[in-house]
Amino acid sequence: MTYQDSSLADLQPHGLMVQGMRTARLPWRFDAATALAEVNALPASLWRTHFNEGRHDGGWQALALRSAPEAPIDVVPIDVPASGYADTPALEQCPSLRAMLETMALPWKSVRLMQLLPGCEIKEHTDVGVCAARGEARLHVPLQTGEQVFFHVDGERIPLRAGECWYVDVSLPHRVRNRGSQNRVHLVADASVDMRLFEAFRASDGGEPLSDPSDPWSQFIRFRDFVGADAERSTRLSAITNSAEFVQESVRMGQDAGFQFDASDVESAMKAGRRAWVEQWIL
Repeated sequence: MTYQDSSLADLQPHGLMVQGMRTARLPWRFDAATALAEVNALPASLWRTHFNEGRHDGGWQALALRSAPEAPIDVVPIDVPASGYADTPALEQCPSLRAMLETMALPWKSVRLMQLLPGCEIKEHTDVGVCAARGEARLHVPLQTGEQVFFHVDGERIPLRAGECWYVDVSLPHRVRNRGSQNRVHLVADASVDMRLFEAFRASDGGEPLSDPSDPWSQFIRFRDFVGADAERSTRLSAITNSAEFVQESVRMGQDAGFQFDASDVESAMKAGRRAWVEQWIL
């Protein structure tokens, strides 16, 4: 029986496992170096700038390995069953990547390679409905990454390492920054949730923490606490009514005090504050 044949209630107690689960390191491990060599051998012309240009600064690229013939572009996931997707010629050239998918043996839908160029950022966004609790899981297998890649989900840094397999609830606010010197390359695969994936969730863990003090979000949190304890700085910021000016002044004030974070950190905190204000009125 697959998830598509039933509901979460029908799969109790398995269904409760994914309710509220933001991320999870699944039990599969892979040879990232071999897979990366195959990726690097693919023609550069196959890579496309990510179609949602409002979500990044130009350095986010995708390459389709499984796509839906009905989709307007091969890297665009659409809402059709797994049977509506087919392998692309690029996957035929990557036997290690194919073996990864076969090892996990899930009902695969969209499968893509996603890379983020050095110095670039994927802005905070949500992918509505793409979460295990709604029946569709997005898995990430990092093929090339590093300590200076910062992937945050709902305000928490996720410690993804090369060769690991992670579930990420992308229906939550998430963003990525590559402050390293090489491309961040992930295999990103969407699957319909079935019992095999539930068993993988059962065997999952939270990974090995990354406690890098240069994490810009951690720097921002420290700055926010710093300002909260300083009446003069707090008053100066609270007097600013224009959002863009508030962000600019926060970054400048932070840099002057020795905190290294980005405008997107301030914007993310502001969005979280607005969400919390709205949610308090939802019964």
